[in-house]
Amino acid sequence: MFHAVRFTFMAIQRQAWLGWVIGLMPLAFTTAAAPCDLQIVSAGPCLADGTYGTPAVGDDYYLKVVVNVVGTPAPFRIQFNFANVISYVDNISVGPGNGYWWYYGWRLPLDDAIPWSITLDPDGVSGDTNLANNAISGTFTPMPPADAAELYSPALVNGSETSIVYYQPGSGSIDNLWVLFGDPTTHGAQTVLGVTAPSNAAVVVTAPDSVAIFNLARTNATPGTFQDTESFTARLNRMRVNPSLLRAVTWADLAGLSSNWTQWLAPDQICESTDPAITNFVQQSLPANYRTTLTPYDTARRLHRAVMQALSYQYPSDYPDAVNVLADGQGDCGGYSALLVSALRQVGIPARRIAGFWTGDTWSGDSQWHVRVEFHLPGTEWLVADPTIADEYYDSTGAYAYEFGYVPDADSFFAVDVGDAHEMPFYNFATLQVPNFWWYGSAALTNWAQQCYLQPMCSLSVSNLAGGSFRFSVTNAPFDGSIVIEASTNLVNWSPILTNTSSADANYFSCTVPVAGRTRQFFRVNPVP
Repeated sequence: MFHAVRFTFMAIQRQAWLGWVIGLMPLAFTTAAAPCDLQIVSAGPCLADGTYGTPAVGDDYYLKVVVNVVGTPAPFRIQFNFANVISYVDNISVGPGNGYWWYYGWRLPLDDAIPWSITLDPDGVSGDTNLANNAISGTFTPMPPADAAELYSPALVNGSETSIVYYQPGSGSIDNLWVLFGDPTTHGAQTVLGVTAPSNAAVVVTAPDSVAIFNLARTNATPGTFQDTESFTARLNRMRVNPSLLRAVTWADLAGLSSNWTQWLAPDQICESTDPAITNFVQQSLPANYRTTLTPYDTARRLHRAVMQALSYQYPSDYPDAVNVLADGQGDCGGYSALLVSALRQVGIPARRIAGFWTGDTWSGDSQWHVRVEFHLPGTEWLVADPTIADEYYDSTGAYAYEFGYVPDADSFFAVDVGDAHEMPFYNFATLQVPNFWWYGSAALTNWAQQCYLQPMCSLSVSNLAGGSFRFSVTNAPFDGSIVIEASTNLVNWSPILTNTSSADANYFSCTVPVAGRTRQFFRVNPVP
Protein backbone atom coordinates (compact mmCIF):
# COMPACT_ATOMS: atom_id res chain seq x y z
CA MET A 1 0.00 0.00 0.00
CA PHE A 2 1.03 3.55 -0.53
CA HIS A 3 0.93 6.22 2.10
CA ALA A 4 1.59 9.87 1.60
CA VAL A 5 4.05 11.35 4.07
CA ARG A 6 1.59 14.04 4.88
CA PHE A 7 1.72 16.61 7.68
CA THR A 8 -1.81 17.52 8.68
CA PHE A 9 -1.35 19.69 11.79
CA MET A 10 0.42 19.29 15.07
CA ALA A 11 0.15 22.48 17.06
CA ILE A 12 -0.03 25.94 15.59
CA GLN A 13 0.81 28.82 17.84
CA ARG A 14 -1.61 31.67 17.85
CA GLN A 15 -0.39 35.06 18.99
CA ALA A 16 -0.18 35.06 22.77
CA TRP A 17 -1.55 38.46 23.73
CA LEU A 18 -0.11 40.25 26.71
CA GLY A 19 -2.86 42.16 28.49
CA TRP A 20 -2.61 44.40 31.51
CA VAL A 21 -5.56 46.00 33.25
CA ILE A 22 -3.72 49.32 33.46
CA GLY A 23 -2.91 49.28 29.74
CA LEU A 24 -0.78 47.64 27.10
CA MET A 25 2.81 48.74 27.40
CA PRO A 26 6.25 47.20 27.01
CA LEU A 27 8.27 46.86 30.16
CA ALA A 28 12.02 46.86 30.68
CA PHE A 29 13.84 43.61 29.86
CA THR A 30 15.19 42.13 33.06
CA THR A 31 18.32 39.99 33.01
CA ALA A 32 18.80 39.00 36.66
CA ALA A 33 16.38 37.02 38.79
CA ALA A 34 15.03 38.96 41.78
CA PRO A 35 12.55 37.76 44.39
CA CYS A 36 9.08 37.82 42.86
CA ASP A 37 5.77 36.00 42.90
CA LEU A 38 3.91 34.81 39.79
CA GLN A 39 0.27 34.20 40.68
CA ILE A 40 -2.29 32.42 38.50
CA VAL A 41 -5.60 34.27 38.91
CA SER A 42 -7.65 32.18 36.49
CA ALA A 43 -7.06 29.73 33.68
CA GLY A 44 -8.87 27.37 31.37
CA PRO A 45 -10.19 26.80 27.86
CA CYS A 46 -11.13 29.87 25.87
CA LEU A 47 -12.42 30.90 22.46
CA ALA A 48 -10.45 32.29 19.56
CA ASP A 49 -10.90 35.88 20.76
CA GLY A 50 -9.42 35.07 24.16
CA THR A 51 -12.67 35.09 26.16
CA TYR A 52 -13.22 32.13 28.46
CA GLY A 53 -15.56 29.57 26.94
CA THR A 54 -15.88 26.05 25.59
CA PRO A 55 -14.84 25.57 21.96
CA ALA A 56 -16.78 23.13 19.83
CA VAL A 57 -15.38 20.00 18.24
CA GLY A 58 -14.02 21.26 14.95
CA ASP A 59 -12.76 24.56 16.36
CA ASP A 60 -9.21 25.33 17.38
CA TYR A 61 -8.73 24.59 21.08
CA TYR A 62 -7.32 27.42 23.19
CA LEU A 63 -6.00 27.74 26.74
CA LYS A 64 -5.82 31.08 28.54
CA VAL A 65 -4.15 32.14 31.77
CA VAL A 66 -4.51 35.41 33.72
CA VAL A 67 -1.55 36.27 35.96
CA ASN A 68 -0.71 38.79 38.67
CA VAL A 69 2.96 39.64 39.14
CA VAL A 70 4.52 40.78 42.40
CA GLY A 71 8.04 42.10 41.98
CA THR A 72 10.05 42.04 38.76
CA PRO A 73 10.78 38.52 37.48
CA ALA A 74 13.63 37.59 35.18
CA PRO A 75 12.44 36.62 31.68
CA PHE A 76 10.56 33.33 31.79
CA ARG A 77 8.19 31.25 29.70
CA ILE A 78 4.76 29.67 30.15
CA GLN A 79 4.04 26.04 29.35
CA PHE A 80 0.66 25.17 27.84
CA ASN A 81 -0.38 21.52 27.62
CA PHE A 82 -3.34 19.87 25.88
CA ALA A 83 -3.35 16.04 25.99
CA ASN A 84 0.21 15.05 24.94
CA VAL A 85 1.00 18.33 23.15
CA ILE A 86 3.21 20.83 25.00
CA SER A 87 3.91 24.33 23.72
CA TYR A 88 5.40 27.50 25.16
CA VAL A 89 5.12 31.26 25.10
CA ASP A 90 8.77 32.27 25.38
CA ASN A 91 10.81 35.30 26.48
CA ILE A 92 8.20 36.91 28.70
CA SER A 93 9.54 40.10 30.31
CA VAL A 94 7.12 41.93 32.61
CA GLY A 95 7.13 44.08 35.69
CA PRO A 96 4.77 44.27 38.67
CA GLY A 97 1.09 44.37 37.76
CA ASN A 98 -2.26 42.61 37.70
CA GLY A 99 -4.22 41.05 34.87
CA TYR A 100 -1.52 39.98 32.47
CA TRP A 101 -2.91 37.30 30.18
CA TRP A 102 -1.67 34.91 27.54
CA TYR A 103 -3.37 32.24 25.45
CA TYR A 104 -2.33 29.51 23.09
CA GLY A 105 -4.21 27.49 20.49
CA TRP A 106 -4.02 24.14 18.72
CA ARG A 107 -5.98 22.34 16.07
CA LEU A 108 -6.09 18.80 17.41
CA PRO A 109 -8.26 15.95 16.03
CA LEU A 110 -9.42 14.99 19.54
CA ASP A 111 -12.86 15.00 21.09
CA ASP A 112 -14.30 13.82 24.42
CA ALA A 113 -12.49 14.70 27.68
CA ILE A 114 -9.02 16.21 27.14
CA PRO A 115 -6.68 16.95 30.07
CA TRP A 116 -4.93 20.32 30.12
CA SER A 117 -2.43 22.14 32.28
CA ILE A 118 -0.61 25.49 32.44
CA THR A 119 2.67 26.09 34.25
CA LEU A 120 4.29 29.47 34.85
CA ASP A 121 8.07 29.47 34.64
CA PRO A 122 8.52 25.68 34.29
CA ASP A 123 12.32 26.20 34.18
CA GLY A 124 12.50 28.03 37.52
CA VAL A 125 14.43 31.02 36.16
CA SER A 126 12.13 33.91 37.07
CA GLY A 127 13.14 34.23 40.74
CA ASP A 128 9.68 33.23 41.94
CA THR A 129 9.79 32.45 45.67
CA ASN A 130 6.25 31.04 45.88
CA LEU A 131 5.68 28.12 43.53
CA ALA A 132 2.38 27.05 45.06
CA ASN A 133 0.31 29.08 42.58
CA ASN A 134 2.42 28.52 39.46
CA ALA A 135 0.52 25.56 37.98
CA ILE A 136 -3.07 24.69 37.28
CA SER A 137 -4.74 21.80 35.49
CA GLY A 138 -8.13 20.46 34.53
CA THR A 139 -10.11 18.52 31.96
CA PHE A 140 -11.78 20.08 28.96
CA THR A 141 -14.58 18.52 26.91
CA PRO A 142 -15.26 20.35 23.65
CA MET A 143 -18.88 20.90 22.68
CA PRO A 144 -19.98 17.99 20.47
CA PRO A 145 -22.28 18.21 17.45
CA ALA A 146 -26.02 17.76 17.97
CA ASP A 147 -26.09 14.49 16.04
CA ALA A 148 -24.19 11.26 16.65
CA ALA A 149 -22.15 11.97 13.50
CA GLU A 150 -21.96 15.15 11.51
CA LEU A 151 -20.38 16.09 8.20
CA TYR A 152 -19.27 19.72 7.95
CA SER A 153 -17.09 22.13 5.92
CA PRO A 154 -17.83 20.54 2.53
CA ALA A 155 -15.28 20.84 -0.27
CA LEU A 156 -15.99 20.14 -3.94
CA VAL A 157 -13.23 18.23 -5.72
CA ASN A 158 -12.54 16.67 -9.06
CA GLY A 159 -10.02 14.01 -9.84
CA SER A 160 -8.96 11.06 -11.91
CA GLU A 161 -6.99 7.83 -11.92
CA THR A 162 -4.98 6.59 -14.88
CA SER A 163 -3.45 3.19 -15.68
CA ILE A 164 -0.72 2.91 -18.33
CA VAL A 165 0.46 -0.55 -19.39
CA TYR A 166 3.42 -0.78 -21.76
CA TYR A 167 4.23 -3.74 -24.02
CA GLN A 168 7.11 -3.90 -26.47
CA PRO A 169 5.62 -3.45 -29.95
CA GLY A 170 5.88 -6.53 -32.13
CA SER A 171 7.06 -8.71 -29.24
CA GLY A 172 4.27 -11.27 -29.29
CA SER A 173 0.58 -11.62 -28.60
CA ILE A 174 -1.79 -10.29 -25.95
CA ASP A 175 -4.53 -12.89 -25.71
CA ASN A 176 -6.35 -11.18 -22.82
CA LEU A 177 -5.77 -7.94 -20.96
CA TRP A 178 -8.02 -6.85 -18.13
CA VAL A 179 -7.64 -3.44 -16.45
CA LEU A 180 -9.66 -2.93 -13.26
CA PHE A 181 -10.58 0.32 -11.51
CA GLY A 182 -12.45 1.01 -8.31
CA ASP A 183 -15.96 2.38 -8.74
CA PRO A 184 -16.19 5.25 -6.21
CA THR A 185 -19.42 5.48 -4.21
CA THR A 186 -20.98 7.67 -1.53
CA HIS A 187 -20.10 6.59 2.01
CA GLY A 188 -18.47 7.90 5.17
CA ALA A 189 -17.25 11.47 4.65
CA GLN A 190 -17.63 11.58 0.85
CA THR A 191 -20.52 12.10 -1.54
CA VAL A 192 -19.84 11.13 -5.13
CA LEU A 193 -21.47 13.58 -7.55
CA GLY A 194 -20.40 11.94 -10.79
CA VAL A 195 -18.12 9.26 -12.20
CA THR A 196 -16.88 8.88 -15.78
CA ALA A 197 -15.83 5.28 -16.26
CA PRO A 198 -12.86 4.31 -18.42
CA SER A 199 -13.87 4.02 -22.07
CA ASN A 200 -15.49 0.67 -22.90
CA ALA A 201 -15.36 -0.52 -19.28
CA ALA A 202 -18.11 -2.70 -17.85
CA VAL A 203 -19.44 -2.51 -14.30
CA VAL A 204 -18.89 -5.82 -12.49
CA VAL A 205 -20.26 -6.56 -9.02
CA THR A 206 -17.60 -8.66 -7.30
CA ALA A 207 -17.88 -11.29 -4.60
CA PRO A 208 -17.74 -11.70 -1.68
CA ASP A 209 -18.80 -8.20 -0.60
CA SER A 210 -20.92 -7.14 -3.61
CA VAL A 211 -18.53 -4.29 -4.41
CA ALA A 212 -18.83 -2.88 -7.92
CA ILE A 213 -15.71 -2.23 -9.99
CA PHE A 214 -14.93 -1.13 -13.55
CA ASN A 215 -13.45 -3.85 -15.76
CA LEU A 216 -11.97 -3.03 -19.15
CA ALA A 217 -11.36 -6.23 -21.16
CA ARG A 218 -9.30 -6.53 -24.33
CA THR A 219 -8.73 -9.67 -26.41
CA ASN A 220 -6.16 -10.33 -29.14
CA ALA A 221 -4.70 -6.87 -28.67
CA THR A 222 -1.65 -5.59 -30.52
CA PRO A 223 1.30 -4.93 -28.17
CA GLY A 224 1.89 -1.27 -27.46
CA THR A 225 0.76 1.28 -24.87
CA PHE A 226 -2.66 0.98 -23.22
CA GLN A 227 -3.79 4.02 -21.27
CA ASP A 228 -7.10 4.10 -19.43
CA THR A 229 -8.57 6.81 -17.19
CA GLU A 230 -11.57 7.27 -14.96
CA SER A 231 -12.59 10.65 -13.57
CA PHE A 232 -15.00 11.85 -10.91
CA THR A 233 -16.38 14.78 -8.98
CA ALA A 234 -17.27 14.60 -5.31
CA ARG A 235 -18.12 16.53 -2.19
CA LEU A 236 -15.73 15.77 0.66
CA ASN A 237 -16.51 16.67 4.24
CA ARG A 238 -14.82 16.87 7.55
CA MET A 239 -16.35 14.51 10.11
CA ARG A 240 -17.02 14.91 13.83
CA VAL A 241 -19.02 12.80 16.26
CA ASN A 242 -20.85 13.06 19.56
CA PRO A 243 -19.25 10.44 21.86
CA SER A 244 -22.14 10.61 24.36
CA LEU A 245 -24.71 9.72 21.71
CA LEU A 246 -22.51 6.97 20.26
CA ARG A 247 -22.13 5.48 23.73
CA ALA A 248 -25.87 4.88 23.73
CA VAL A 249 -25.35 2.12 21.14
CA THR A 250 -25.38 -1.29 22.86
CA TRP A 251 -24.03 -4.72 22.05
CA ALA A 252 -27.62 -5.84 21.62
CA ASP A 253 -28.03 -3.18 18.92
CA LEU A 254 -25.02 -4.61 17.09
CA ALA A 255 -26.45 -8.13 17.34
CA GLY A 256 -29.55 -6.97 15.46
CA LEU A 257 -27.77 -5.61 12.39
CA SER A 258 -28.93 -6.62 8.93
CA SER A 259 -26.78 -8.64 6.56
CA ASN A 260 -25.64 -5.62 4.54
CA TRP A 261 -23.66 -4.62 7.65
CA THR A 262 -22.74 -8.03 9.04
CA GLN A 263 -21.10 -8.97 5.73
CA TRP A 264 -18.28 -6.69 6.92
CA LEU A 265 -17.58 -8.97 9.89
CA ALA A 266 -16.15 -11.85 7.88
CA PRO A 267 -12.38 -12.39 7.65
CA ASP A 268 -10.60 -11.94 4.34
CA GLN A 269 -7.08 -12.33 2.96
CA ILE A 270 -5.93 -8.97 4.39
CA CYS A 271 -8.01 -8.65 7.56
CA GLU A 272 -7.81 -12.09 9.22
CA SER A 273 -10.20 -11.29 12.05
CA THR A 274 -10.60 -14.91 13.22
CA ASP A 275 -6.90 -15.71 13.36
CA PRO A 276 -5.64 -16.62 16.87
CA ALA A 277 -3.09 -13.78 16.69
CA ILE A 278 -5.88 -11.22 16.24
CA THR A 279 -7.95 -12.83 18.99
CA ASN A 280 -4.96 -12.61 21.33
CA PHE A 281 -4.33 -8.97 20.36
CA VAL A 282 -7.92 -8.07 21.19
CA GLN A 283 -7.80 -9.93 24.51
CA GLN A 284 -4.62 -8.11 25.51
CA SER A 285 -6.08 -4.73 24.46
CA LEU A 286 -9.42 -4.98 26.26
CA PRO A 287 -10.54 -5.96 29.75
CA ALA A 288 -11.85 -9.50 30.04
CA ASN A 289 -15.35 -8.23 30.79
CA TYR A 290 -15.37 -5.50 28.12
CA ARG A 291 -18.86 -6.42 26.91
CA THR A 292 -20.28 -5.48 30.30
CA THR A 293 -17.96 -2.58 31.13
CA LEU A 294 -17.42 -0.92 27.74
CA THR A 295 -19.85 0.25 25.11
CA PRO A 296 -19.17 -0.73 21.48
CA TYR A 297 -18.00 2.84 20.84
CA ASP A 298 -15.49 2.78 23.71
CA THR A 299 -14.36 -0.69 22.67
CA ALA A 300 -13.62 0.58 19.16
CA ARG A 301 -11.87 3.61 20.62
CA ARG A 302 -9.60 1.40 22.74
CA LEU A 303 -8.75 -0.83 19.82
CA HIS A 304 -7.87 2.25 17.75
CA ARG A 305 -5.41 3.29 20.46
CA ALA A 306 -4.12 -0.28 20.80
CA VAL A 307 -3.17 -0.34 17.11
CA MET A 308 -1.32 2.96 17.60
CA GLN A 309 0.57 1.39 20.50
CA ALA A 310 1.35 -1.89 18.72
CA LEU A 311 2.76 -0.56 15.44
CA SER A 312 5.36 1.85 14.18
CA TYR A 313 5.23 3.32 10.71
CA GLN A 314 7.29 1.81 7.91
CA TYR A 315 6.91 2.42 4.21
CA PRO A 316 6.83 0.27 2.28
CA SER A 317 5.49 -2.36 4.62
CA ASP A 318 7.07 -5.80 4.55
CA TYR A 319 3.61 -7.39 4.71
CA PRO A 320 0.13 -6.45 3.52
CA ASP A 321 -2.01 -8.35 6.04
CA ALA A 322 -2.95 -7.78 9.67
CA VAL A 323 -1.41 -10.93 11.17
CA ASN A 324 2.04 -10.43 9.70
CA VAL A 325 2.04 -6.67 10.33
CA LEU A 326 1.17 -7.34 13.98
CA ALA A 327 3.98 -9.89 14.30
CA ASP A 328 6.43 -7.50 12.60
CA GLY A 329 5.36 -4.55 14.76
CA GLN A 330 5.43 -2.13 11.86
CA GLY A 331 3.59 -1.34 8.65
CA ASP A 332 2.32 1.37 6.37
CA CYS A 333 -1.19 2.80 6.26
CA GLY A 334 -2.53 -0.42 4.74
CA GLY A 335 -1.10 -2.45 7.63
CA TYR A 336 -2.42 -0.11 10.34
CA SER A 337 -5.85 -0.19 8.75
CA ALA A 338 -5.82 -3.96 8.33
CA LEU A 339 -5.04 -4.50 12.00
CA LEU A 340 -7.74 -2.13 13.21
CA VAL A 341 -10.35 -3.60 10.85
CA SER A 342 -9.43 -7.12 11.97
CA ALA A 343 -9.73 -6.20 15.65
CA LEU A 344 -13.07 -4.43 15.15
CA ARG A 345 -14.50 -7.37 13.24
CA GLN A 346 -13.23 -9.75 15.91
CA VAL A 347 -15.41 -8.04 18.55
CA GLY A 348 -18.43 -7.81 16.23
CA ILE A 349 -18.17 -4.24 14.91
CA PRO A 350 -18.53 -4.04 11.12
CA ALA A 351 -15.43 -2.45 9.61
CA ARG A 352 -13.59 -2.20 6.31
CA ARG A 353 -10.60 -0.54 4.75
CA ILE A 354 -11.14 2.34 2.31
CA ALA A 355 -8.40 3.04 -0.22
CA GLY A 356 -7.76 6.21 -2.20
CA PHE A 357 -5.62 9.31 -2.18
CA TRP A 358 -5.17 12.81 -0.82
CA THR A 359 -5.54 16.05 -2.72
CA GLY A 360 -2.55 16.56 -4.99
CA ASP A 361 -1.30 14.52 -7.89
CA THR A 362 1.35 12.00 -8.88
CA TRP A 363 2.20 13.68 -12.17
CA SER A 364 4.75 15.70 -10.20
CA GLY A 365 6.10 12.62 -8.40
CA ASP A 366 4.18 12.92 -5.12
CA SER A 367 2.95 9.75 -3.43
CA GLN A 368 -0.62 10.61 -2.47
CA TRP A 369 -2.19 7.19 -1.93
CA HIS A 370 -3.55 6.30 1.50
CA VAL A 371 -5.76 3.76 3.30
CA ARG A 372 -8.17 4.54 6.14
CA VAL A 373 -10.79 2.66 8.16
CA GLU A 374 -14.58 2.91 8.23
CA PHE A 375 -16.60 1.24 10.97
CA HIS A 376 -20.31 1.11 11.67
CA LEU A 377 -22.43 1.57 14.78
CA PRO A 378 -26.25 1.31 14.61
CA GLY A 379 -27.91 4.67 14.11
CA THR A 380 -25.03 6.00 12.00
CA GLU A 381 -23.63 5.23 8.60
CA TRP A 382 -19.88 4.69 8.17
CA LEU A 383 -17.62 6.42 10.69
CA VAL A 384 -14.01 7.18 9.77
CA ALA A 385 -10.85 6.39 11.75
CA ASP A 386 -7.20 6.74 10.81
CA PRO A 387 -4.74 5.03 13.19
CA THR A 388 -1.84 5.74 10.83
CA ILE A 389 -2.09 9.54 10.93
CA ALA A 390 -2.95 9.36 14.64
CA ASP A 391 0.24 7.41 15.41
CA GLU A 392 2.63 8.96 12.91
CA TYR A 393 1.86 12.62 13.52
CA TYR A 394 0.17 12.95 16.90
CA ASP A 395 0.78 10.27 19.49
CA SER A 396 2.99 7.21 19.04
CA THR A 397 2.10 6.04 22.56
CA GLY A 398 -1.58 5.58 21.76
CA ALA A 399 -2.57 7.46 24.90
CA TYR A 400 -5.17 9.51 23.03
CA ALA A 401 -7.64 8.59 20.28
CA TYR A 402 -6.60 11.05 17.60
CA GLU A 403 -8.38 10.87 14.23
CA PHE A 404 -11.10 8.62 15.62
CA GLY A 405 -14.59 9.69 14.53
CA TYR A 406 -13.47 13.31 14.59
CA VAL A 407 -11.46 13.49 11.35
CA PRO A 408 -10.94 17.11 10.26
CA ASP A 409 -8.76 16.15 7.28
CA ALA A 410 -11.47 13.96 5.72
CA ASP A 411 -12.20 16.87 3.37
CA SER A 412 -8.94 16.20 1.52
CA PHE A 413 -9.10 12.40 1.10
CA PHE A 414 -11.10 10.51 -1.52
CA ALA A 415 -11.69 6.74 -1.48
CA VAL A 416 -11.92 4.98 -4.83
CA ASP A 417 -12.46 1.49 -3.40
CA VAL A 418 -13.73 -0.31 -0.30
CA GLY A 419 -12.97 -3.73 1.13
CA ASP A 420 -10.20 -6.23 0.47
CA ALA A 421 -11.61 -8.82 -1.90
CA HIS A 422 -12.71 -8.54 -5.54
CA GLU A 423 -13.10 -12.02 -6.94
CA MET A 424 -12.82 -12.28 -10.71
CA PRO A 425 -12.70 -15.52 -12.75
CA PHE A 426 -9.00 -14.99 -13.47
CA TYR A 427 -7.79 -13.55 -10.11
CA ASN A 428 -8.85 -12.35 -6.66
CA PHE A 429 -7.78 -8.72 -6.32
CA ALA A 430 -7.35 -7.55 -2.75
CA THR A 431 -7.92 -3.82 -3.19
CA LEU A 432 -8.12 -1.43 -6.09
CA GLN A 433 -6.42 1.50 -4.44
CA VAL A 434 -4.71 1.95 -7.79
CA PRO A 435 -5.89 0.44 -11.09
CA ASN A 436 -4.77 -3.17 -11.43
CA PHE A 437 -4.38 -5.39 -14.47
CA TRP A 438 -4.11 -9.08 -15.38
CA TRP A 439 -3.12 -10.53 -18.71
CA TYR A 440 -2.24 -13.62 -20.73
CA GLY A 441 -0.01 -13.77 -23.80
CA SER A 442 3.53 -13.90 -25.15
CA ALA A 443 4.13 -10.15 -25.55
CA ALA A 444 6.91 -8.49 -23.54
CA LEU A 445 5.54 -6.34 -20.71
CA THR A 446 7.96 -3.44 -20.24
CA ASN A 447 6.32 -1.18 -17.63
CA TRP A 448 3.17 -0.31 -15.73
CA ALA A 449 2.36 3.08 -14.25
CA GLN A 450 -0.49 4.58 -12.25
CA GLN A 451 -1.30 8.23 -11.80
CA CYS A 452 -3.84 9.96 -9.61
CA TYR A 453 -5.14 13.49 -9.40
CA LEU A 454 -7.40 15.16 -6.83
CA GLN A 455 -7.86 18.91 -6.50
CA PRO A 456 -10.49 21.34 -5.21
CA MET A 457 -12.95 22.12 -7.96
CA CYS A 458 -12.12 25.37 -9.71
CA SER A 459 -14.68 28.18 -9.79
CA LEU A 460 -14.63 31.04 -12.27
CA SER A 461 -15.95 34.57 -11.99
CA VAL A 462 -15.84 37.19 -14.75
CA SER A 463 -15.83 40.98 -14.48
CA ASN A 464 -15.71 43.72 -17.13
CA LEU A 465 -12.72 46.00 -17.39
CA ALA A 466 -12.20 49.12 -19.47
CA GLY A 467 -11.22 48.75 -23.11
CA GLY A 468 -13.01 45.52 -23.84
CA SER A 469 -11.06 43.44 -21.35
CA PHE A 470 -12.39 40.77 -19.04
CA ARG A 471 -10.91 39.90 -15.68
CA PHE A 472 -11.14 36.19 -14.94
CA SER A 473 -10.84 35.16 -11.31
CA VAL A 474 -10.15 31.48 -10.66
CA THR A 475 -10.39 30.12 -7.13
CA ASN A 476 -9.23 26.73 -5.92
CA ALA A 477 -6.73 26.45 -8.74
CA PRO A 478 -4.83 23.14 -8.85
CA PHE A 479 -1.33 23.04 -7.44
CA ASP A 480 0.18 21.65 -10.65
CA GLY A 481 -0.74 21.57 -14.29
CA SER A 482 -2.60 24.25 -16.25
CA ILE A 483 -5.85 26.20 -16.17
CA VAL A 484 -7.67 26.53 -19.49
CA ILE A 485 -10.45 29.13 -19.74
CA GLU A 486 -12.90 28.26 -22.48
CA ALA A 487 -15.66 30.27 -24.18
CA SER A 488 -18.87 29.27 -25.92
CA THR A 489 -21.81 31.00 -27.56
CA ASN A 490 -24.16 28.01 -27.33
CA LEU A 491 -22.98 25.97 -24.27
CA VAL A 492 -22.21 23.10 -26.67
CA ASN A 493 -19.09 24.04 -28.54
CA TRP A 494 -16.23 25.33 -26.41
CA SER A 495 -12.96 26.93 -27.49
CA PRO A 496 -9.92 27.79 -25.34
CA ILE A 497 -9.21 31.50 -25.03
CA LEU A 498 -6.55 31.49 -22.31
CA THR A 499 -4.17 28.96 -20.82
CA ASN A 500 -2.05 29.66 -17.76
CA THR A 501 0.23 27.54 -15.63
CA SER A 502 -1.62 26.94 -12.41
CA SER A 503 -0.42 28.15 -9.04
CA ALA A 504 -2.16 28.20 -5.71
CA ASP A 505 -0.83 31.76 -5.21
CA ALA A 506 -1.65 33.19 -8.63
CA ASN A 507 -5.31 32.58 -9.44
CA TYR A 508 -6.08 35.68 -11.48
CA PHE A 509 -5.85 35.89 -15.27
CA SER A 510 -7.10 38.42 -17.82
CA CYS A 511 -7.97 38.19 -21.49
CA THR A 512 -8.76 41.01 -23.90
CA VAL A 513 -11.92 40.52 -25.95
CA PRO A 514 -13.11 42.99 -28.67
CA VAL A 515 -16.18 44.98 -27.70
CA ALA A 516 -17.49 45.80 -31.15
CA GLY A 517 -19.62 43.04 -32.62
CA ARG A 518 -19.09 40.71 -29.70
CA THR A 519 -21.85 38.16 -29.27
CA ARG A 520 -22.99 36.93 -25.89
CA GLN A 521 -20.51 34.43 -24.55
CA PHE A 522 -20.34 31.85 -21.80
CA PHE A 523 -17.14 30.96 -19.99
CA ARG A 524 -15.88 27.99 -18.02
CA VAL A 525 -12.60 26.91 -16.43
CA ASN A 526 -11.01 23.56 -17.17
CA PRO A 527 -8.12 22.42 -14.93
CA VAL A 528 -5.62 20.18 -16.70
CA PRO A 529 -3.29 18.00 -14.54
